[in-house]
Amino acid sequence: MVGESRGALPHGRDLSDKREGADRMQTAIRRRLNELGLRSRLRARPRLQGRILASAGLRRRLPSAPGLYCPFYHDVPPEYANDLRRHLRALQRIGPMISWDDALAVLSGTKPLTGPVFCLSFDDAHPTWLEVAAPVLLELKVPAMFFLTSGMVGQPGNMTWQDCRDLLAAGFDFGSHTVTHHRLADQDDAAATREFVESKREIEDELGVEIKDFAAPYGHPAVDFGDRDVGIARDAGYRSFATTLRPAMHPGHSAMFIHRQGLHPAWPIMAVRTRVHD
Repeated sequence: MVGESRGALPHGRDLSDKREGADRMQTAIRRRLNELGLRSRLRARPRLQGRILASAGLRRRLPSAPGLYCPFYHDVPPEYANDLRRHLRALQRIGPMISWDDALAVLSGTKPLTGPVFCLSFDDAHPTWLEVAAPVLLELKVPAMFFLTSGMVGQPGNMTWQDCRDLLAAGFDFGSHTVTHHRLADQDDAAATREFVESKREIEDELGVEIKDFAAPYGHPAVDFGDRDVGIARDAGYRSFATTLRPAMHPGHSAMFIHRQGLHPAWPIMAVRTRVHD
């Protein structure tokens, strides 16, 4: 027995080293993709991106085990309204869509988790939130959190503050997505603090509600934000911090490190399975 125990330690270290090596490789690849702008170019052609991802979806399935999943979108152009509806109905067939408050209750253990549940959000300040997404969400009775980049509001091609008030009146929630949408990791302490504090203050002043939740632009740890930024968010009065890490979450996971799965409504369900899966 003693020999078996001693023999297990190097194997455990080897597995740990492999995981750390894989994490470093993933971070390096993501940095390189950012540098080359490949992700941006693919996002500009979402149907093509969806077809590329769909082949990988053959090896995945939508969730069946208990877990909290937080899919999110950006723009929803009118031609993709039916695609968004198809995504949401596919998820509703396997689990309920819950509010951000209820998602945090799942993580704290005060709301039971008996199967897959989904919490929807949107990022930036797209006018199609009100014109296209909201009617679909209301039709399907899907709650949603809208993470607002406050400096974009009122700019050409973006929402107005009245648009935001209309969404709020329809029963949807708002959080902060910074002032400028700049990558937090590229900013010094003072500039990063302003992104959290000023966006929170401006949204609260305009909408008359407390802003308690934050989503980091781009959202990948070590590349787009760091521990410093999570600390600034906590000090600024936020109760949750959303990232773009993808795994499902469970009771006991931190609300200051929410995992979300980025989707585009143009993708086929097979592509959705590459992001939202067991």
